[in-house]
Amino acid sequence: MVAPGSFAGRNRRERGVDPKTAAEAAAALTLRGLPGVGPVRFAQLVDRFGSAHAALGASRADFDEVAGRRAGAKRRRGEPARSAVQLVERCADGGIAPLVYGTTGYPPALRDLNAPPSILYALGRTDLLRDPGVAVVGSRRATAYGRRIARQLGASLAAQGRCVVSGMAMGVDAAAHRGALPGPTAAVLGSGVDVVSPPRNAALHREIRENGVVVSEYAPGVPAEPHHFPVRNRIIAALASDVVIVEASQRSGALITAGHALDLGREVHAVPGPIDRPTSEGTNRLIADGAGVIVDAGLRDTAECGTRQPAEPELRELLAAMPPAPVTVEEAALAAGRPVEEVATSLTVLEVRGYLTPTRDGRVMKTPGGHGAAVW
Repeated sequence: MVAPGSFAGRNRRERGVDPKTAAEAAAALTLRGLPGVGPVRFAQLVDRFGSAHAALGASRADFDEVAGRRAGAKRRRGEPARSAVQLVERCADGGIAPLVYGTTGYPPALRDLNAPPSILYALGRTDLLRDPGVAVVGSRRATAYGRRIARQLGASLAAQGRCVVSGMAMGVDAAAHRGALPGPTAAVLGSGVDVVSPPRNAALHREIRENGVVVSEYAPGVPAEPHHFPVRNRIIAALASDVVIVEASQRSGALITAGHALDLGREVHAVPGPIDRPTSEGTNRLIADGAGVIVDAGLRDTAECGTRQPAEPELRELLAAMPPAPVTVEEAALAAGRPVEEVATSLTVLEVRGYLTPTRDGRVMKTPGGHGAAVW
């Protein structure tokens, strides 16, 4: 058997990895690899013995009483400790922090879940997970109105120091993150934290992990799968004290998040929309059922916010050259009289900072109302 504590080798210490954290993560992964040990059973083991490492070292009778005989038999064969150590080493190499249930680094709010994640993987500022944030979520096929409101809400909350929690999906989620940046924001993924999904959000992913935090209960390298997203939505709801649904159809995943929030006793709010738009059906129904109504995105003054400009002269010049209608990268380069490759990079920066809004067909346009700090 490869003891989880063996992870605390000299080369790991040289990379700045805390040996106790590494050992606990390896122990947690070992437990989760045993038959019948899911999130609920894992939490029971940690609550009973004090830690995953202590659970692995418990007596045969005590361990089998909680985990079951099949898990106990496999534990005695030393499986799957080696693969667990290898996964923790991969996290160390990638700068990924494993946050284990029962340890001080684990987000306290997640303990409210019936089946809290045994391990949460994080890239970035894990301190942002200590206190509940505000979730801003909604449709991937958001309208320009929905993206604008999500961005304003994100900016407003971040200006107050509130962490904006969302799922980094296209549409409302991405707009909320962009509004919050470079302020505090947390992206909860349906893939490993090192997997960018969709690929178009690569720049946003990089910006969030540099200024906020990217988290997931899926191990590094795990690709995004459709069935992952409803599961991850419970984490978004749990990490927040309030959940705001900006736009949602009747079958939107954002409504799943709202349902989790209500089950957890969180506050749920919705942004009203036109009754003839599919993206407003879910939000308007939430309001009819008693959800709080968002009537002010917190933007003090549109004209005032519109005066904010990028600090870099080349970005200001490009933004000034942008026509009011949506444009492709090539059209923006032509308008600015600059090389396409150079403009493409600058457009990405302007989009991440919130000065530009992507359209469904891959073009970009100036963000209506500009990009300014808002007040919630």
